[in-house]
Amino acid sequence: MTLMNINKVCALCVSVISLLVQPGVASAQALTLSKLDQTKCEGTQAPGTHAPTPNDPYPLNASGWGPEVGNGLLASRWAEDWSGMGANGHAAPFKAMPIGGEASLTLSAEARLRFDTFNHGQLANGNDYQQQLFRGVLGADLRFDPHVRVYAEVATGQVEGRQKTATANFKNDASLQQLFVDTRVYVVSTLVAVMIGRQEFADGPRQLISLSDGPNIHRTWNGIRFYYHDEKFRVGAFDLRSTSMVHGAFDEKINHGERLQGLNGSMVISSGNGPNTYLDPFWIHSENPSFRSGGHVSLDDRDTIGMRLWGRQGALRFDWTLAHQSGKYLNRNIDAWGLFSVHSLGLSSDGWKPRLNAHIDMASGGGAYGTGALKGFNQLYASSNYLGEGQFLSLNNLLMIAPGISVAPTPRTSLSVEYGFARRLNENDAVYAGGMRAYSGTQNVSGHEIGGLLRVVGSWAVSESVGFFLNFEHLVAGDVIKRARLPSGSYGYIGATFRY
Repeated sequence: MTLMNINKVCALCVSVISLLVQPGVASAQALTLSKLDQTKCEGTQAPGTHAPTPNDPYPLNASGWGPEVGNGLLASRWAEDWSGMGANGHAAPFKAMPIGGEASLTLSAEARLRFDTFNHGQLANGNDYQQQLFRGVLGADLRFDPHVRVYAEVATGQVEGRQKTATANFKNDASLQQLFVDTRVYVVSTLVAVMIGRQEFADGPRQLISLSDGPNIHRTWNGIRFYYHDEKFRVGAFDLRSTSMVHGAFDEKINHGERLQGLNGSMVISSGNGPNTYLDPFWIHSENPSFRSGGHVSLDDRDTIGMRLWGRQGALRFDWTLAHQSGKYLNRNIDAWGLFSVHSLGLSSDGWKPRLNAHIDMASGGGAYGTGALKGFNQLYASSNYLGEGQFLSLNNLLMIAPGISVAPTPRTSLSVEYGFARRLNENDAVYAGGMRAYSGTQNVSGHEIGGLLRVVGSWAVSESVGFFLNFEHLVAGDVIKRARLPSGSYGYIGATFRY
């Protein structure tokens, strides 16, 4: 697809969405309730009547449905429930459409256009280039009654610039992203449910599990997910196989060799103005037959056990995760650990609402280029934007301290700036870029200083469905990078997203 065609598609999407989204009472109420829900952080006894919040006894922000993108919408559209709004006459067109009896159909759509620019991309001298990316998604949620539904989603991803090297999660004519059956039942105030089929999964610390929202096509899995939600705790179990994508139309396959299994949970451990602090234990068993380490490619069979403590106390928000990994790789034992600490302190609730932010990340390294136990931490399927969409660093053999500040000049705009000081823990192991890719030669030089990572992120919500965003990242080469004769590098993008 050429850039001209991408622009035509985006123009068409904007026109369609402009016709569908009528700025009126429903959209204004949805925005208001979304803010209230974020403040109360409580479960719901029925689907939302002014926002597409699902019926869930556990606090919605801790239910494991994935990140929220604003105005009651979620990054994983399957988690939205428009039935309450439909019953009260607040649903937008094509949402919760009655089709007989208790059955209803909800349609959703997303379009994203992004312009990327790289300077010394992947820290390779002269690797300067630009790309234009387009994402298009159509979803359908068919609810037979409050207990049974089928969700389906189709997506396309297009790339202009360096198409030949674009992977299938960036360039893809058409992909069956999701197709699953979700059955649920309420026993008094407890929700018991199971999902079977192809589905998105982002239940866990974002340093380990995510949708991979940076590429055009989200990561999806095939299998079964069970969840049990009460008012004070929840438990989940999952047995999933990865979706292997190809560039054509509907040619993806189930990769039975790449597995994700485990148990996770969450419990309310303190409450103030509504439940606000949670303890989330987790066990994740992962099998990746294409894992790269120390110049080898083999099966990485790993168990990740850990605990996440997160929430808020007054103006302070905190998120701490501790994880240990064991298993086998090339008949070698795995003994790795990671510690991730994220904090945010509000300085004022008025004006620009400034917040001081900081995250400290520590992930073990060592053994990839030697013998004995492999101590390199595997970040599994971490959020692509946690350490930056430029993918300059991975959570492996890393110590990073990143202070920053964020402001909200208006209710619809935000801007954040941070600078991370990055070092490696083991100088006999490499420095790792995104995707656990080792920077060539760094394992052969001494020193600990990787460098500094500057990040600037901004967003502007034009309406309840249309938003613009920008991002700039610059890795200042430190001692280790310079000794390996690698340059500093920069990455930036601007873009727009339309959701309906």
